[in-house]
Amino acid sequence: MVTRVQSLLASIQGKVLDIGGSAGTLHEELVRLIPPNGIVSLDIEIIRVRTNQVIGDGQTMPFKDQSFQSILAGEVLEHVENPSAFIRECWRVLKWNGVLSLSTPNKKSWLNRITHSYEMPLHLSLFEPGSIRKLLENEGFSIQKMEFFPYTEESSDGARNKWFFPVRSIIHRIVPDSLREEMVVIARKVPHKAGN
Repeated sequence: MVTRVQSLLASIQGKVLDIGGSAGTLHEELVRLIPPNGIVSLDIEIIRVRTNQVIGDGQTMPFKDQSFQSILAGEVLEHVENPSAFIRECWRVLKWNGVLSLSTPNKKSWLNRITHSYEMPLHLSLFEPGSIRKLLENEGFSIQKMEFFPYTEESSDGARNKWFFPVRSIIHRIVPDSLREEMVVIARKVPHKAGN
């Protein structure tokens, strides 16, 4: 069975921008795949020292156009005040046909609606499959893959009820994909449609 981390990293290649990689454990997995000199980490603060760290905001990135072949944004989009600006910036700094690999909570998740696990002060922007697809396509991305996963200890660094993760995994075996907790989206940069 493919994990959230495997799904996020499967399409990553070339020079990588790791957005929000200062928190969580996803960065360590990325470093196993890509040499450290091929990774730049962008975050609003330094929580853990990472590879080639740059402090900055993903809504106004301090990089030249077409600087990266891949962008990894694991558990970032829900913390962004202006998701459209963030996705536009990802499009701007990606090379043509570059890959944006992101994960975010699924607002339509059956378990999220019961437990309210996504309702946190730091979650500013929540999406369901249709709204994230629309956002990405409106900003010049083509969706390559969308997968759904349960929250795990790895994807929920600050979780209080870690005992519940095995139960979540069992529940996810019986609910339809669209009602699972976590969305992983792989998208490619394509030319904007006329007028954008």
